[in-house]
Amino acid sequence: MKVNAYFEPADNTVIELTDSERNQTVDFGSPSHITAISVSHGNDDYVIVKVRKFDDTKPFWSAKFYKGLNGQVFIQPIPRNPVRKVVVEVEPGGSLTSISDSVLVNISYIQG
Repeated sequence: MKVNAYFEPADNTVIELTDSERNQTVDFGSPSHITAISVSHGNDDYVIVKVRKFDDTKPFWSAKFYKGLNGQVFIQPIPRNPVRKVVVEVEPGGSLTSISDSVLVNISYIQG
């Protein structure tokens, strides 16, 4: 079986989340789809990163990220309908009660 794949060049935005600032709004400038998310942190246990539409309270995506550099690439960009603004949130997970090391979140996105 042969598969041909085409990847559009993506833009990136990086945000830093801390224990005192556990969420940030990201404005892509125009309606966009997320193609990948990578997370880097040095906390002793995992953190949970969630992404929700700006006007929603329920996240459309969340995942656990362990210490170090981790990421997830989406074969089908998310969300299905493009959004201009999203809110990125972080929560301590596992044995963590607070976030002692900054959590860097890189969001790759394509407009359209």
